[in-house]
Amino acid sequence: MEQLYYNGKIFTAQHEDSFVNAFRVVDGKFSWVGNLQNPPEEEGAINLEGRTVIPGLIDAHTHPSYVAGTIDAVPCTIPKVHSISEMIEALKRHPNAGKGPDEWIQGWGYDESKLDEHRTPTRHDLDLVSTTQPVYVLRSDCHSGICNTRALELAGITKDTPDPEGGRFGRDPDGSPNGVLTELAANAAVRSVMEKPNFENAVRALANTNAHYCERGYVAATDMMVFFNPLNQLEVFRAAEKAGLDMQISLYFLWTGGKDPYGMRDCTPEERSGRVKWAGIKLFADGSISGKTAWVSTPYAGSDDCGMCTLDIETLQAAYEYAKRNRLQISIHVMGDRSIQRIIDFFDDKEPWLDGQVANVRLEHVTLLNKKQLDQMNASKMNYGLTTQIIFGFAEYDGYEKALTPEVFKQIYPLKLFSENMRALALSADAPATTWADPDDVFVSLKAAITRRAYNGASINPDESIPVNEALMLYTKRAALLCPYETPVGQIARGFEADFNVLSEDLFTVAPNEIDRVRIDAAYRRGERVFEREAACEAKEGCCCECEREAAH
Repeated sequence: MEQLYYNGKIFTAQHEDSFVNAFRVVDGKFSWVGNLQNPPEEEGAINLEGRTVIPGLIDAHTHPSYVAGTIDAVPCTIPKVHSISEMIEALKRHPNAGKGPDEWIQGWGYDESKLDEHRTPTRHDLDLVSTTQPVYVLRSDCHSGICNTRALELAGITKDTPDPEGGRFGRDPDGSPNGVLTELAANAAVRSVMEKPNFENAVRALANTNAHYCERGYVAATDMMVFFNPLNQLEVFRAAEKAGLDMQISLYFLWTGGKDPYGMRDCTPEERSGRVKWAGIKLFADGSISGKTAWVSTPYAGSDDCGMCTLDIETLQAAYEYAKRNRLQISIHVMGDRSIQRIIDFFDDKEPWLDGQVANVRLEHVTLLNKKQLDQMNASKMNYGLTTQIIFGFAEYDGYEKALTPEVFKQIYPLKLFSENMRALALSADAPATTWADPDDVFVSLKAAITRRAYNGASINPDESIPVNEALMLYTKRAALLCPYETPVGQIARGFEADFNVLSEDLFTVAPNEIDRVRIDAAYRRGERVFEREAACEAKEGCCCECEREAAH
């Protein structure tokens, strides 16, 4: 198949200021990219009519396996839900509401600090949604949740049920469970009943995310925390690919080997190749800023607490030896500057072990990182990459402002500093672990990166603003440097997969504070159109992203 597209404003992402007006697609790849002075005479050429075109987007840090669980769930966070009463009303509108006693009503994304009541909802609140159907809502951190009385009954959780190891069931004064499920183990006690985990269900749920990602313009992604048990998620993802999940995906398995470099089974060459592949291992070095658990140099506001270190050097050494032996990346959740310093000191004398330019060590959620540390990273032999989430500061502004001293708050998410000093750099939203109703909306992150304004209009270190074309590179060319994808993506360039998005407005001229108004009007993968907004709106009356965003505004 061959197709010429012309008369567009086409951002190629080959460079920050690289624009052309035409390209040709042959057999799913860009065969020519450049400028035409006059309209082509060839039959079938497609006139873009001056519209803006960008490359297919890359989400370098996300969780499709969790996103799969939110596709049919109700967003219970800003800008859609601001109070427990609004959450109750939103859940009452779930498609399963009013159906049988075993049909679950699901929500996701609540954060008690964002609710007007400033408390965690309980079963007593969710019983107002239904007393006959189970109701469950996942917290924004994807670690905890809440449920109603019916859900507790189905899960067999009673006054006499002990707390699971590593988790806690919330209790009423008489000791009865109140529906609050704290941390993964307690959360899993209810989710396992709701999800009835099996291979076929997991594959179906993942395959169903394809339309979600097409609509938002993504062509490549990661899953930043997958497991071998109870299901081998590499097998699940590959089966989902056959069932319709049409993206390149790099998987990062949670490191479970402890201090033993042979504590996890080795990775085979076949598992490291393909459009869906095992790319690395994931470790946690600290906690979060808003939770005051990221390990920082300056104590949190009003205390002498500097957070926590959750990764000992012996475990890091074992993971490093394992990754080097298996030719896998190391991905480390590390938000605080003190924790980052410990990591880069460890790798200071280590040699890169992966071929090519892809990052060997990925630092995830980087929030507080200074020029001296960046200089140390660049002076070492190690090949680093960074992901950062300005949407955290945008959506969780209140928690950040409360947690940090004013001086430290001025240092968060220094995108300009990062961009000037680290080539392999990506913006992402860590969906769905983000306190925002549609965290996969790239234009929300772009707006925050450019305006440096929070959801409430408050300023977030405005000197660290970056221009729109530079920010977009962090979802395209530069994001690709963090992930070992099978075929090249992230640019409109000869030899690359013909993945591109046609926008509703000119992203490069729209007012910065209105960037989140921009839509993906059409999305193409390997030259084939996979999404068109007008058709989507007709098929899903009242439910498309455009309608949702207008309601949010």
